[in-house]
Amino acid sequence: MMDMFLPAPVKAALSRLEAAGHDAFVVGGCVRDQVLGVTPHDYDICTSAVPQEMQRVFAGERTIETGIRHGTLTVLLSGMPLEITTFRVDGEYLDGRHPASVRFARQVEEDLSRRDFTVNAMAYSPRAGLVDPFGGRQDCRAGLIRCVGKAEERFREDALRILRALRFSARLGFPIERDTDRALRAGKEQLKKISRERIAAELTGLLQGKEAERVLKAYPDVIVTVLPELGALTQSGQWHASLRAVRFSPLDPVNRWAAFLQHCGTEEGNSPALAETVLKSLKMSAKMTDGAVRLISWKDAALKPDTLQELLVRVGPDAAEKLIRLRAANRLSQGEREETVRQDTQRLLEQLSSLLARNACFTLAQLAVNGRDMAAAGLKGPAIGQALNGLLLRVARGELPNEKEALLSAVRAGF
Repeated sequence: MMDMFLPAPVKAALSRLEAAGHDAFVVGGCVRDQVLGVTPHDYDICTSAVPQEMQRVFAGERTIETGIRHGTLTVLLSGMPLEITTFRVDGEYLDGRHPASVRFARQVEEDLSRRDFTVNAMAYSPRAGLVDPFGGRQDCRAGLIRCVGKAEERFREDALRILRALRFSARLGFPIERDTDRALRAGKEQLKKISRERIAAELTGLLQGKEAERVLKAYPDVIVTVLPELGALTQSGQWHASLRAVRFSPLDPVNRWAAFLQHCGTEEGNSPALAETVLKSLKMSAKMTDGAVRLISWKDAALKPDTLQELLVRVGPDAAEKLIRLRAANRLSQGEREETVRQDTQRLLEQLSSLLARNACFTLAQLAVNGRDMAAAGLKGPAIGQALNGLLLRVARGELPNEKEALLSAVRAGF
């Protein structure tokens, strides 16, 4: 019988439900992670208790009822929030995404039967042990992503599962089982019904997977279905260069998206502009879009210790660090010696850290002169901003000291 570690609040919740006569299990990702020897980040609980019964079991505890209509109650035990959901069976899917109805069930096996992949369709309790009706433990050991039941039906019910299969394959490093692979390719057009925000979330998770390169290389047809702007790119050698750069990039999502999109549009026009179009089509946040586009725009900038302060002026500290890491990923993807790239990158990062630690001037707020000084020197209107920005660049390049008199002298001399 499998013995699974559970935090004390989780064990307490299961015990209280069982003491009241209900079945209760941890379910899904936390079970999968423990089967794989990974510490779970969170724990979901499912139970035969309906919401009103759950509320009686946890009377006196702090609860959040935001999902109560769908059978989910969040309970805080010892400061730990626990999502507890009644066993459910989905009704017919009419929109390719959501069931038209949901009914509560009394058996955990019924709940597991509605889940997407076998590795996510396991439940556990200290009393009952592992409940695994679809062979999830075996697929974890074999390293396979396989749909629960018939793959065609699972993807027809919810097309987003197609991208979830790719994300789990990239994250876990598992290839996709043959029938599941065949069904997801056959059903990929259904993805066009899915909201762009949901597609964006799955693609971001995929890109952050340890085997993103392998998955993207294996499924360009699926990727182009949701990102048609990349159609020409996938037919070029630049596609593979981008995927290799993804492999060597840090897991930061901005870095990964920049690596992935950095070559799009190179034959058709402006690469940063097309990358921006792609990210905006996915309704990405302005922070994500602007961050990735900035990296792509500056990816070919000179990166040397004596140019980093100017780079800080141009892009800011966060983007400067990400740019250093993108450059390293690109060099590694081109086959440069790993030790050489590592040393160069470390030197640049140390120089960047040193500049920030000694408060090196890279913003107008740090400049020893301001707009009033420029006005006093006789400048007006747009000329004031132009002068300040010009002085800032000269200071960053080491051409002028950041001292008021030196800067005013440069202005009087036409800087």
